[in-house]
Amino acid sequence: MKKPFYELAVFGEISPDTAKEVRDNIDTRLKELDLAKPGLVHVYIGTPIGFEPQTDRCGAALCFPIKDEEQESVYKLMSRGFPVIPATAVKDDLGRLFSPRIGALNGVGLDVNGVDGAVIALMECASLLPRQRRIFLSYRRAESTNAALQLYAELSSRLYDVFLDTHDILPGKHFQEVLWQRLCDCDVVLFLDTEKYFESRWTVAEFGKAMWRGISFVRAGWPGIVPNERAKLATSIQLEEKDFRARGKLLTASALARLCDEVEDARTRSVAVRYKQLISNLNLSVQRGGGTIDGISMRRSLIVSMPSGKRVAVYPSLGVPTSNTLFDATLDAHTPPTAVVYDEGGVEEREWKAHMDWISEQVKGSVRLLKCYSAGLDLSDWN
Repeated sequence: MKKPFYELAVFGEISPDTAKEVRDNIDTRLKELDLAKPGLVHVYIGTPIGFEPQTDRCGAALCFPIKDEEQESVYKLMSRGFPVIPATAVKDDLGRLFSPRIGALNGVGLDVNGVDGAVIALMECASLLPRQRRIFLSYRRAESTNAALQLYAELSSRLYDVFLDTHDILPGKHFQEVLWQRLCDCDVVLFLDTEKYFESRWTVAEFGKAMWRGISFVRAGWPGIVPNERAKLATSIQLEEKDFRARGKLLTASALARLCDEVEDARTRSVAVRYKQLISNLNLSVQRGGGTIDGISMRRSLIVSMPSGKRVAVYPSLGVPTSNTLFDATLDAHTPPTAVVYDEGGVEEREWKAHMDWISEQVKGSVRLLKCYSAGLDLSDWN
């Protein structure tokens, strides 16, 4: 049996009416993403004892007040890097109703955030908000434009942010820099492997860059095309003549569905692995500065404790951070400045760098942008 794409959990003591409202809200949002079919998302409501989520899938938990004997199970999830969001009926009760270790995490109160806000926080931690779902669609225009446009439309209907170079790079932009920047910002590369796909130096370069960033590939192999050596690491869907219509120019509905489901599966694995890598590299950098990291919570925020006693809220950015990323890092009740940390490898577009350098200077009293590998050094000298 295939693993679910995502794992969502709700723990603790809440009324049956609130539990139903939370579940209904989750179901509505999954339906919007075309993920409501049985088996695609595991939604668990109950005690944290015995909850064992897959480590290679995205997920998160809303944790309402729990019994003392259940705390160790939540600590175990936290130590594994599974996002946990404390939740209470009244937000001011977060510190009183949870142990210090759980209460220190970012939390929600239904009196302030409502059930809708709590579920949005849960979905964001599981990387299930539409703005987080980024796909890079790679193809040869002369061979597969019609199918590419079909996939663009189908993935967009599932609330993916799909990058298609013929649509998304404006005239006057430095084409290759923007292309690389969007590649660094995606979760999955879906490539249409046609007869001459690997004869382009740009597609070969895209492969190298995406592999170096740890981005997953899904291969849609055209009939009769033998996978290239470079494609061996990709999840491969080998299409047949029966998967096409309109004289081989358009994909059938069933072929579109298969490819989109495979993209979803590759995406959740890619995001889970890359978050772990980013946080692992951040942890190594912080440890070199004598600091520690405590838990993951709303917006995947971390609390970094430095030897000086300074505690800083750090928000990992999986892709390319923007001014919106910096703004989001100021929304929770943390002592400023907070930090946004990202993997700088390959993120080199000149216009983006100039913009982020300028805006970082303007807002450094509220939030600061840090490169992952030097974050520990920056935080150790934090004033």
